[in-house]
Amino acid sequence: MKKLLFLLFAFAATHALAQVTVKMASPNPSSTVGTSFSLQASASSSHPIVGWHAYLDSKDVYKAGVTGYASGTINAATGNHQLVVRAWDSTGAYGDQTVNFTVAAGSSAPANGKLSVNLASPTANSTVGTSFSIQASASGAHPIVGWHGYLDGNMVFTAGATASASGTVNAATGNHQLVVRAWDNTGAYSDQTVNITVGSGGTPSNGGGGSSPGLPTPPSNAMVFNNIDQMNTGWDSCGDPACAGGNGGGGYWQAFFQTSPSMDGSSMELYRDGQWGNSLWFKKLGANNNVTHMLWDFYVNVNSASTSAGQALEYDAFQFVGGYNYMIGTECNYGAGVWDTWSEASGHWLHTNIPCPKFAPNTWHHIQWYVTTNHSNHSYTYVTLVVDGKVYNLNQTQYAKYLAWSDNLGVQWQLDVNATGGGYNEWVDKAKLTIW
Repeated sequence: MKKLLFLLFAFAATHALAQVTVKMASPNPSSTVGTSFSLQASASSSHPIVGWHAYLDSKDVYKAGVTGYASGTINAATGNHQLVVRAWDSTGAYGDQTVNFTVAAGSSAPANGKLSVNLASPTANSTVGTSFSIQASASGAHPIVGWHGYLDGNMVFTAGATASASGTVNAATGNHQLVVRAWDNTGAYSDQTVNITVGSGGTPSNGGGGSSPGLPTPPSNAMVFNNIDQMNTGWDSCGDPACAGGNGGGGYWQAFFQTSPSMDGSSMELYRDGQWGNSLWFKKLGANNNVTHMLWDFYVNVNSASTSAGQALEYDAFQFVGGYNYMIGTECNYGAGVWDTWSEASGHWLHTNIPCPKFAPNTWHHIQWYVTTNHSNHSYTYVTLVVDGKVYNLNQTQYAKYLAWSDNLGVQWQLDVNATGGGYNEWVDKAKLTIW
């Protein structure tokens, strides 16, 4: 049952030495800022970021520890200056970005109106679920260049150059303080702070009710891939050990537009047999590199043969960004009776404490996964699993691996057979992926 990443995406590549890339959002090159201005920067590397320094005219004016982001306020005299922002990773490699800018007295606030932030959700003193929505907007005389959100002083949300920001935050039950900050291209920034209560089993704070209890409601601009099980072109499959694991013996096939069993009149059927045989079917949906939230929603139905022949039923989403592979692998491990998650960095399945008894045959089972990715530190988080309406909050973070594969996003299913070698069928219906 060992999972080996499918090689059909891969090409021969040599991984160069670790490289740290620093991107400064504020101040901007050649901009004019006030005597107290905001520093906002992010860093990426194949290894964890362990430290930051900023040098104003060669003088050390800022430092931070283990974080993928740098955020702070710097004071400077009026005149022309040069700012160098540097981040280090755990290997000792570092990267810089340098900007030249001007400091002018009184420039920290927009000339034609003060920058302001309006936090629409969550509202002050409201009670929200453990996964809640941030909805905010900002206005001022200058373009907005970035957003940060801080929960009890910890950064939990970022967004780029947009006047309206939305996202999802996960939090433990209890009382919390949320600060949402926007800054503009002059370096000016504004905050709004609310106190909230997080209650277990709550619904998303925007009041939309979510796709299911415990899941967030996607924003209005989310992209939805509906009825993936009916997309009968562009699929790839494999049954060899290098791609799907197992021993490669036995046979497998895929069939579309099955009317029985089905929920909407058209399901996708998968079949696998052979002792310790595994087969993988995957569908690429195109590069969507700005996506950091995924709702993976589908129904499955298995025949009675699965009870004796099934070893694991696997359901994955994947995202390849900048050569990094975010393999969000999940499976109902029949052998262990629990849900497993995939650790891409270590190349191993991890048992969770979420039970997964064998699916009742000839019955439709509803599976929903909510997952997030963080491209700045190359991590991905299994946030929430809902099985037949029962909510499990996992909040487990794993790390991507650099494989130099082309940017893409997609979904896949896999069937694993146990030592009996018997064949079994799985039908998939109403498969939907929502991304934002």
